[in-house]
Amino acid sequence: MRTLLLSKADEHYLEKCAREHRFSYGIIIGHQADLTKTFVVHLARNNEEDVDLEDLTEVGLTISSQALASQWLSASKMCPGSFDVIGIFVSSVDDQSAEIKTAKKIFSEVFDILLKNNNSLGIYTTDLAQSDYAFLSYSLANKQVVCKSYTYGNGGTFSNMEFKFVDRPFEWIQIECSYDLEDILPIVETVRRINIEDQLKNVILAFRKTILVSEVFLQNEFVEDTIDLQTYIKKSKSKEEELKAAAGNSATTSDSDVSDALRLMGSQGFVGGSEIIRASILLPVKCQLAKPTDIKVREFNGCLRMSGIISTRIYCSARNSIADVKRYLRDDVLRSLTTRIQVYCDGLTDPYVTNEATFISEPPRRVFFSLPSEGPSTSTAVAVQFSEYLFRGEAPTVVVAQAKQILDVELDPEAITMDAEGQPDDINFANVLASGDQEDDIRSTTSSMPNPELSRSLYMLGIAVALLVLMTSVALHYILTDK
Repeated sequence: MRTLLLSKADEHYLEKCAREHRFSYGIIIGHQADLTKTFVVHLARNNEEDVDLEDLTEVGLTISSQALASQWLSASKMCPGSFDVIGIFVSSVDDQSAEIKTAKKIFSEVFDILLKNNNSLGIYTTDLAQSDYAFLSYSLANKQVVCKSYTYGNGGTFSNMEFKFVDRPFEWIQIECSYDLEDILPIVETVRRINIEDQLKNVILAFRKTILVSEVFLQNEFVEDTIDLQTYIKKSKSKEEELKAAAGNSATTSDSDVSDALRLMGSQGFVGGSEIIRASILLPVKCQLAKPTDIKVREFNGCLRMSGIISTRIYCSARNSIADVKRYLRDDVLRSLTTRIQVYCDGLTDPYVTNEATFISEPPRRVFFSLPSEGPSTSTAVAVQFSEYLFRGEAPTVVVAQAKQILDVELDPEAITMDAEGQPDDINFANVLASGDQEDDIRSTTSSMPNPELSRSLYMLGIAVALLVLMTSVALHYILTDK
């Protein structure tokens, strides 16, 4: 039987929701540590619709399935690959005995909405989507907590689920990776007007197939999937200590030799008592994945090139296996790519472009923010970070508003990490345009990025400088002529 582990801060949050709003509901964001333990990472109240006090007796009518589904989907895009929305919670000042009867209906309606939209339950993962979810009900009247496990399918079923409030804060191990995306996909459609959204969806499907067969290295070395993360860290630290001891006993070993050896074995990732592990993802050559009969020479009308760096940060428990870590890293890259493509497509004013045009677009970049900590903080504690996506010109206040609406947290704009992913240089776009055979036949279709005034100002500044040079030349010409 699975056990849901909550922190004392979660208990205080449930009590706060009941006291301040009398009735609240929202989502549970969690992490699967192993087959028996699930950590609750964050509880987020849904504040889209405040419940009318007169309707508290009609509990089933006070929960909006549409609001929950919207919050569920938005939060999934903000979670790192190791976290997921794992269920729903309800908090009230009164007894919640009626909640169990209506919860099954709420779950079913939420899942129907999500599946109807775009199969959101499985689009972000490299394996099958989870089928078991948690339902948590808290009553302020008697301080009672009810925890159930919900299984989707065949009308949905509930089963008993253990829960426990833990005094000590959860300890997380941070794994980072900068994935270099560089790929070209053919556009095989023969129609003149090509749908951009369809092409980008093909990108997601193609990338998902490729990353499934990728290999993940931790600290520049291959690690067996069967061991857990705690064992791996102990072995890595033991290797580092042995290497330092051997270097200290050898008179012929220089400091540079020691640092080079440590760099090669990847031990430099453990800094300041907290574990930050550097990872890298390597994709196989595409022709190696194809059978000889699958390799064909084909003609196509155009191609779609993707280029950039995806910054990845996931947080794992020491209980997680190395196989889990690798899967979470793949999921995070896929989730980040999918999310920024969806955000980009949502902002398009016209999803079509002619196949004669050079279509240049800049999707949003990923920014990170830490969840506020209510417990005692230590210098070695790893702060869990979620992410949001900003277009060029958008301010950090956009992230603040999104975090408040979706995760119910207050953020300081100055604490948001904005430089994890750099912005592309405008010169790269100019080089693409200049590489065409005939300038008149090349048209650049820009995305619906906000605040284009910056680019316009640069153009106007260039025109003004040119006019100034022209006027100066004319003036000098007349002066010299008069003399």
